[in-house]
Order: sequence, then C-alpha cells, then structure tokens
Amino acid sequence: MQGPFTKSQLDLLYGNAEDLVFFMRKTGDGYVYEYVNALCSSTFEQELTGRTVDESMPVSVADEIKKQYAIAESMEGIHRYRDYNLFSKNNVANETEITKFIYEGELFLLAISKNVSKQKTIEEDYLFYQSLVQNSVDPMIMISSDFAVIDMNPAYENIFSVLKHKWIGKSFMALPSNNEKFLNKVVSELNKDGDEKGSSSFITSHRKKQSEDGKFSVSFSPVKIGEDIRAYQIVYRELTDEVQLKEELKKTENILDSYKDALNYAAMVSIWEPSGTIIFANDNFKGTTGYEKEELLGMQIAEIGRAVIPDAFYDNIRDIIFRGTIWRGEMKSLKKNGDFFWVDTTIIPLKNEAGIIYQVLAIMFDITDRKQLEEKLHFMAYHDSLTQLPNRRLMMQEFELLERDADHDQSLIALLYIDGDDFKSVNDNFGHNIGDEFIACFGQALTQSIRAGDMAARIGGDEFIIAAAGINSEKAGMQIKNLINRIHQKLAEGWTIEGHHFAPTASVGIALYPKDADNFEDLVKLADSALYESKKSGRNQVRFYENNMGATH
Repeated sequence: MQGPFTKSQLDLLYGNAEDLVFFMRKTGDGYVYEYVNALCSSTFEQELTGRTVDESMPVSVADEIKKQYAIAESMEGIHRYRDYNLFSKNNVANETEITKFIYEGELFLLAISKNVSKQKTIEEDYLFYQSLVQNSVDPMIMISSDFAVIDMNPAYENIFSVLKHKWIGKSFMALPSNNEKFLNKVVSELNKDGDEKGSSSFITSHRKKQSEDGKFSVSFSPVKIGEDIRAYQIVYRELTDEVQLKEELKKTENILDSYKDALNYAAMVSIWEPSGTIIFANDNFKGTTGYEKEELLGMQIAEIGRAVIPDAFYDNIRDIIFRGTIWRGEMKSLKKNGDFFWVDTTIIPLKNEAGIIYQVLAIMFDITDRKQLEEKLHFMAYHDSLTQLPNRRLMMQEFELLERDADHDQSLIALLYIDGDDFKSVNDNFGHNIGDEFIACFGQALTQSIRAGDMAARIGGDEFIIAAAGINSEKAGMQIKNLINRIHQKLAEGWTIEGHHFAPTASVGIALYPKDADNFEDLVKLADSALYESKKSGRNQVRFYENNMGATH
C-alpha cells in the first residue's frame, strides 16, 4: 500500500477497532481505498482495498462521501460530519472524522466512522422533549421542590390565563387557577416517601380561563440530583375519555423517564452556575474522572481541566457560551488522580424568560481511547518505527522553527549527514533481527551524543541527520568538533547484542545554515555532497561542504 503508514502499523492501531476505519489516497477527482480495517470488510461484505469510492458505493452515497472528503481537503484540522443514510439498512447512525495527510506530494485521508446511534437518540429525545414542552397543546409547568415556579409552556399560560414572566420564582401554591382541593392533592403527591416518589398521576377538576372548570389528568415527574428531588415536571391533559387519557398520560411519563435514563446511561452530564460553581453531576463522572458526584458539587468547573486547557481556549469557550451560543468540540481534562482524559462535549447555555443565562448544561462523551489512538498514529507518521527517532518529515517541520531562531539570533545551524560504515555486513553476518537492533542502538547513540536543543532523525537505511542549532559563527569549528567527538566516543564505547559486541564507525558530511544554503532541502543535498567526499576518503571521516563539491557529486 502507498502512504505514510504500513498496513501492519494501521492494523496495530485499528485492526480490532470497533469503529470503521478507511485510509484513502486522492487520485484525480476520486479516492482509492489503500486500507480498511476488518469491521469495514464485514460491514460492506466486499473487499474495498484497491478500489475507488465510486466503484464500491452506490452513486448517491459515493457523491456524498466525496463531497465530505472535498471539505476535509480544503480545511485544516479534523472535519467531522454525521451520516444517517449510509448504514440505514442496519438502523445505524455514524459520525465520521476525516484527517488529511500530505505525503511525498500526494494527498491521503484517514476517515474513522464511529457509531453514534445512542448519542443521536439522546439528541433526538432532547429535541423531542423540548418540542413536547414548548409546542404541546397540553399545559406543562416545572416547579422546584419548595414549590417555586421554574418554567411553564405557552399552553399553560393560555389555558390557565397566567403570564410566565410574572410567575417565575413565585409560589406555585399562589397561582389563581389552583383550588384548595387540587393543592391538597399536589402536596400529598409531593410528600410521598422513598420509592413512592416516582412519576405519578391523578385526575382533578381545575379552573381554566374565564372561570371555566375542566377535568384534567395531572402527572408528576420528579427531576433528581442524585437521590434528592430538586424539581417536578407537571403535565396537565384535559379529559374527554378518562381511560384513554390515563393511557396517554402514561406514555408521556414514559417518554420523560426514558429521556432521563438514556442521558444518564450514555453520557456525563453536569450543570453549573454562571459563576462556574457545579450544582449537578450525574453518576457517570466517577467512572471517567474518579470524582464522586458529591465531591463535584460546589467545585468550580475550571478546576477540572483548566490545568491542561490553555487559557485562550478556555476563555474562547466562555465567550461563546455567554453570548448565548451552544459550543461543541473536544477538550482535554484532568482526572482526580492527575491522569488526562478527553471528552466530546456539548455545552448549552440555559436562559430564563428575560434571556439571561442562569445555568450552563454540559453533555460529555468519553473519547480518551480514540484520542490515544490518534496520538499513536501521529507519532507513527512522524517517527521511524525501528529507532523511534523523528523521520525526514518531522525534521523538515522542526527545521523551520530552528531557522526562525537562527535568523533571530544570527546563529548557525550545522546539518550533519551521517552514514554508517559497512552496516550491511551486520545483516549479512548476524541476520536481520540483530541488524535491526543494531540500527536502533546506533540511533540511540546519536541521541545520547547531541545537546538538548539539537535533533536527530533517521531518513532511511543506515542514514541519519543531526541538526545542531545555536552554533556561534565565531566558535562554529570548536562547537561542531565537540559534537563530532561525542559521537565518535559514544560509537567507540559500542553496545552488545546477544553476546556480540559492536563498536561501529560512521562517515559524516556537514553543511551550515545559512552560510551554505537557506532552506532544508538544499542543505541536505549539500551535506550529502560532503558525505560523498567523506566516504571517498575512507571510513570514519568528516567533511564540511565546500563550493567545488557540487561538480564531483
């Protein structure tokens, strides 16, 4: 397969993943599957590797996939989208994250499709719940455990002739539509003990507007924080057929209970005040963060994660939320024991009747495993798998930073192109396993020879590059000589592998930035020319680039 990764590397990361994983190469206006994991093969019941998206998918599906890939190509970072159609026959919803890679001038895309059916169900239930409350023809009101009015829907205002903005925060017991018999029944329901305090209902007469009386079924659904009931959702439904109404009322209660159960099962949910004080956290926090929910209550939300979230990122989220806008994204947070965890988070500002934010609701899904896989993948893309040293691509990226520092300090960068002397004989005489370990030890020896601000990379075979930064133009000769001496000394000490001792030598070519070249690629070529002259002179030699070398190599 083509690209920055081998099949074995991708299998190590994603072979047994529970998400669908596709790695594609851009070709013309299409995409070829270079790699798919086992779950893809079983899901699509065909071999995708080597085929294009157009060859593998129905036209409408392929067009949608290519549209999303084109968006990912045009942007920096991860592109995320939801797909409810591709796997509809299995009644599955997927959220796909696409990351692009440029490798040797070609574009590659890594797409990971995660089953978000549970999350989608929660979101739909939440939207349904909001619609149920706001658009229902049935009056609904929410009151606190001490009978203060928290919210009411338009149907309640209309049918019972009350204005929401005049009653928020006032006593439910004082509403003019509530008669004494009704209030006694309410108090009786709300004062039930223990397990009896679940969703319940009763039938009563209730005064409507213009002094009419109507017969209603009234259902109570408690809203709990832990084991404590903090509020009640009260739903009224006017009766025509009492039996039918009781059945419908039970359905409403089940909807409300199902929404709460689903949310508590799948996500971490917290609520905090505008000041940042946490006032609610569900049980799921303990499994992910190690905090008991009782510990979280009263804690500042900033204490969880602020230690690892940059201030600018944290402040940006705050600004968005307090503009009244929902924020969705990924963030890194801190467990009680100091470990990190990652969450996919939706933060929703909750407003009162006057449009003022009085609470903030956060719904979080743990994505730590996926982020750890991404970090491994990123490391593999920019490091040599044998020596764990940076590869050429990472060296190119980091060299830009070294250039900026050198330009600012008016210092030099010494680029050492290092080629092991007769390393092939190690493989020939001892086999590839010892040969591989020998190369790894050689890379480690180079790493131990350089200074903290320098960088070593393996660029292939027995070839390595060292970028030594902060070289003083007046003391360059001595500083580079000291570095070469440390390398020679470390190699002379050598290492032992399976009872065989090795003390190799290496040839070195050196070019200087910006004296010899003002960019990485040209500097590598010049250092390679110097290396060529070094090897012509015999083993264990060092040569600096000179202007006339280009004519001989």
